[in-house]
Amino acid sequence: MITLVNELNQICTKHIFNEKIVIVDSHSIGEQINEAFVKKGHQAINLKYKTVNDLAHNLVELNSDEEIKLLDHSIGVQLTYTMLHELKEKGKLRYFEGMEITPSFSHAIYNTIQLLRLSGYTKDTIEKDAFITPVKAEDMDKILAAFEEKINSLEFIDRASLLKMASKYVKINDHVVFILQSNLRLSYLEEILLSKILPEMHYKLPLAPVFGINTPEGTSLSSIRWADPTSLSYLYQQDGASGEADLHLFTAKTEELEIKQVLEKIKMTEEPLDESVIFYTSGDAYITLLYQLSQKMELPISFGDGLPITFSRPGRLTLVLLEWIQSNYSVQVFLDMLNEGLIEIGKNVPFINSGFFDLDKMVVSKGKIAKILRDLQIGWSPDHYDKRFGNEIDRLSEEFLLDAKNTLLENCIKEHYWIWSSFKTIFKNLPPFDSTINYKKCLTGIKFILENNCKTGSAFDELSKSALLEAIEKILPYADEMLSIYEVIEKVRDFLLSIRVNQSRPKPGHLHVSSYQDGIYCSRSNIFVVGLDNKKFLGNSSEDPMLLDTERIRLGNNIRLLREKGQESLYTLLQVLAQSEGRVTVSYCNFDINDNRAINPAFVVLQCYRLMTGNKEAEFKELKKLPSSIISNDIFEDKDYWNEKLTKDVTGHMTDGVLQHFPNVINGLNAERARHSSGYSEYDGLVKIDAAQFDPLQNHEKTMSAGKLETLAKCAYSYFLKEVLKVKPVEDVSYDANKWLDAATRGSLLHSIFETFYKTLTKDNTKPSVAKHLKLIQDIAANLIKQQKEFLPPPNERVYQREVKDILACCEIFLKEEEQYGKNYDPLHFEYSFGIGDQEPAIVTLPSGELKISGIIDRVDKSKDGKYHIIDYKTGSTYGYKKNGAFKGGRQLQHFIYALAVEQHLNLGEGAVEESAYYFPTVKGMAERFSRKQDITLRTKGLDILEKLIEVIKHGHFEMTDDENDCKFCDYRLVCRRHFYPKETLELKQSNQKLKGVRAYD
Repeated sequence: MITLVNELNQICTKHIFNEKIVIVDSHSIGEQINEAFVKKGHQAINLKYKTVNDLAHNLVELNSDEEIKLLDHSIGVQLTYTMLHELKEKGKLRYFEGMEITPSFSHAIYNTIQLLRLSGYTKDTIEKDAFITPVKAEDMDKILAAFEEKINSLEFIDRASLLKMASKYVKINDHVVFILQSNLRLSYLEEILLSKILPEMHYKLPLAPVFGINTPEGTSLSSIRWADPTSLSYLYQQDGASGEADLHLFTAKTEELEIKQVLEKIKMTEEPLDESVIFYTSGDAYITLLYQLSQKMELPISFGDGLPITFSRPGRLTLVLLEWIQSNYSVQVFLDMLNEGLIEIGKNVPFINSGFFDLDKMVVSKGKIAKILRDLQIGWSPDHYDKRFGNEIDRLSEEFLLDAKNTLLENCIKEHYWIWSSFKTIFKNLPPFDSTINYKKCLTGIKFILENNCKTGSAFDELSKSALLEAIEKILPYADEMLSIYEVIEKVRDFLLSIRVNQSRPKPGHLHVSSYQDGIYCSRSNIFVVGLDNKKFLGNSSEDPMLLDTERIRLGNNIRLLREKGQESLYTLLQVLAQSEGRVTVSYCNFDINDNRAINPAFVVLQCYRLMTGNKEAEFKELKKLPSSIISNDIFEDKDYWNEKLTKDVTGHMTDGVLQHFPNVINGLNAERARHSSGYSEYDGLVKIDAAQFDPLQNHEKTMSAGKLETLAKCAYSYFLKEVLKVKPVEDVSYDANKWLDAATRGSLLHSIFETFYKTLTKDNTKPSVAKHLKLIQDIAANLIKQQKEFLPPPNERVYQREVKDILACCEIFLKEEEQYGKNYDPLHFEYSFGIGDQEPAIVTLPSGELKISGIIDRVDKSKDGKYHIIDYKTGSTYGYKKNGAFKGGRQLQHFIYALAVEQHLNLGEGAVEESAYYFPTVKGMAERFSRKQDITLRTKGLDILEKLIEVIKHGHFEMTDDENDCKFCDYRLVCRRHFYPKETLELKQSNQKLKGVRAYD
C-alpha cells in the first residue's frame, strides 16, 4: 500500500486543483484507499472515488430530460418471477418447461439476464449458436424478450440500459484527471463506456506483484500495474524470496477457539482495535461467532458484509411470523414469539383505543396472555380464536351479572376483551390461511405487524426494522398475485430474510471484520486471515447451469468463466497478503464438530509454513504437529472460565464461605449426592406424607379412579408428582400440518359416535345390523365430525378427508363386530358414571377399609343368561394387551375395579359382573377383544393389589418405575430424571416390597 499511496500523492500534488477521479470497483475500496492516503498524512482537494456505474448515472442525470427509474435488484427478481410464470403458463418454455418456478430459480435467471445484458446482448443481438442446444437458445431469447418488454412497460432501466444511455452523452474532459484501480472488474458495457470517457492520458495505481501463480487476464483498462515486490509476493515462488516476512500461523480445534485465539493475539499487541482486521473465507462460519462475542463483551466491531437480518428482533419476528402464518396461526407459535420478546400486542387497536370498558388504560402482561391462550385451548385458526374468546367472554359476563361487585371477574373480562380485540386487528391485516393466498396481502400484513407490534431493543433493531419496511414498500406495487401458501412463504423468506444490514467500512475504534475478497486495499497493520482449511477455502468450483462455461466462451465479451473462480480466489488472497504492510497471521480450524472428523489445511497454509520456517520441503504432516488447545487460553465469557476449571487435573471444591451465599446450590448438591447414593431418600420418592390427607382409606373425602391407581402401580413417583405435588404439564394444542385430531380427541369422538349410535338403537328397540344401520352410524359420525371440525379446524382438507375416512372405517368395523356380538348381549348403560358431578362414588370394600371410586364406564351389557359384561373401548393399538395377562403387574386394573364398582353402585350383588373386556373397534385394533373373567381368583388378587397400592400412599414410598418402557410416553420424564440414574443405583433404591408384590401379578 505504501507504493500506491505515494503514487496517488504524487498525482494529487502534480494536479492540485484539477478534479481527480479514482475509478474503483466499489465504494468500500475507495474508502479503504482514502483511509490509507489520509493515515500517511496526505491531503488532496477535488479527489473523488467513483465506480463506472456512478459515472454513467451522472452522465444520464446531467444530459437526459427523462426521469431515471433504476431497476432495483429485488424488483428485478420479482418481475422475473412473474414473467417466468407467465411464459410457463402460456407453454412458451421448452428447455425450462420442467423447472419449478421458485425464488432461487428466478434469482438465477435474473442474474443470467443481467450478465448477458451487461455483456452487450439483447433479444435482437443474442448469439443463439453459443448455447448448447437450439431449444435452450430459443428459451433464453424468449426470456430476454419478455424481460425487456416487462421493464420497458414499467419504464424501468437496468444497469445495461443506463450504461448504453450514458455512452451517448460522453464527452472527453481533458481537465479531469482519471486514476484507475488495478485489476478492475469491468463488464463489456462498462469497459466500452470507460474507454470513451478516459482521455489518452490517465493513471493506474500499482499493486504488489504475486509470483508463482498465473495473473488474471485483463484488457488494458482492467490489467494490473505492478509495484515493487514485498516479502509475501514470493509465497508461491519461494526460491526468489527476499526479506523476512512478518508472517505467523496457528491452528485451533473449532471456529470459536480460532476466533478467541485471534482476539487473544489482538489483546497481546496492546494496539488500538482499529489497527486490526479479521478477514474470513466463509462468512457463515465466523460472522455469528463474532457478533455474539461482540454483544457479550461489548466489543466494537464493524462488519464489511453486514449482518443477517435474522440477528435482529424484527428479523426474527419476520421469520417466526411466517411460521405462524404457515401453521394457520397456531397458539404455540405465537407464544414462541411472545416468550422470545419479539412481539407485543394492544397497540393501535381501534377497539382498545375507543376507551370501551377502560381498555385503553390497561396492559395485559405477557404471562397473563400466555395463560389465557393456553386455558382457552384454541389450537389454531383465526375463527377458533374468535369463537373461543367470544364464548368465554359470554360465560364470564353471565357470571358477572350474578356477582356485579366481583372486581376480579370484571378485570378478567377486560383482559379477555383486550386480548381478543388485539388478535382481531392482527388477523384483519394478515392473510387468511388457505391453499392460495395473496402475496401482496402477506407483505402488507407483515408490514403492519412490524410497524405496530414489533419490539425493538437497540439501534440495530431499529435499523433492521427500517430495512424490512423499506424493502416491503419497494416491492408492494409489483406483488399483487395469488400463489400457493408454500410459494408465498418461500418468496417472503427469500426476499426479506436474505437482507443484510449494518454493512460498514472500517470504522475508527472498531475491529473490522470482512471477507478477504475486500482486503486488497486494507491499510491496517495487524491482519488476520481465518478459515484457511480446505473445506472453506477454494473447495470445488462448479458451473452455472443457466450459462455454462462452454457457452460463456462462445459468447465472449468479458464474461467470466466459473472454472477460473478458484484460481481467481487464490490470486485475490495472495494479493491481499502481498499488499499488506504489517503483521499477518493466518489460521485454520482442524476439526469439524458437525461431521465429527478432522479437517486439513488449504495448500496456502503449507506455503505460509514453508516461508515462515525456511523449510521449502515441509509437508502437511508438519502442520499436524502444530499445537491446538481444546479450550480458550484467555477468558472472554463465563464458559471459558468454567472450561479452564473443568480441564484441570486438580479437583476444585467450593468452600462453605462461598456456598452459604447460595442456598439453592447447597440444596442441589445435597440432592445430587443423595440421588447417587444407594440409599432411598426424599430425593427419590421417600416422603413423610400426611396419611390423613392423602390415604383414601383415612380421608373419606378423597376418591380414587382406575387411572390413578394404574398410575400408582406403574410408577408411584409419577403419581406423587401428579396427585400429591399437583405438578401439571403445560397443555398445548399444537399445530401439525399432517395431523388433525390427537389420540385423546379422536378416541373421545369415536366414543361419542358409538354411544349415540347405540342409544338410537336402544330407543328403537332394535339390534345392530350392517345392512340396516351402516348409513345411520355414518350419518351420526358425519354430524359429530362436523361439530368437532367447528370446534377444532383441521390443518387442511387433505388431512381432514384422510382422518374422516379412517373414522368411518372404524365405524364400519364396530358395526360388523356388534352385529355378531349383539346376538347374545343387550346394552344397558352407556357412559355410566359414578363419583363425578352429583353422582355418588362407588365403594370398593378392602380388608382394611372402604375405597371410594370415581369413573365412567363406556358400556355395560347384559347377556342372555343374566350376567353383566363391561365394555371399555380402546381406540389405539393393542400394544401392551395380552389374552391371558390380567393385571400386567398392576398396570391394568380398570377391568377389575369397574366390575366391583358397577356391582356396588347398581346393587347387583357380588359376582354379577362375569366379564370385562378391552375392545379395539378400530383399523389398528382389528376389532380385537381382550376379555378378563371376573372370577374369585382374579378378584382376590385384585383386592390384594389395591391393598398394597394404598400402603404405598400411606407410607409415602413413591419410588420410580422398574421398567424404563413406562417412561416413553410419560409427561413427567424431564422432571423425574430417572434416565440419569445408573442402573445398579436404581435397583438398590427400588426396595419397596409392596410394589414388588404388585409386580408379581401378571
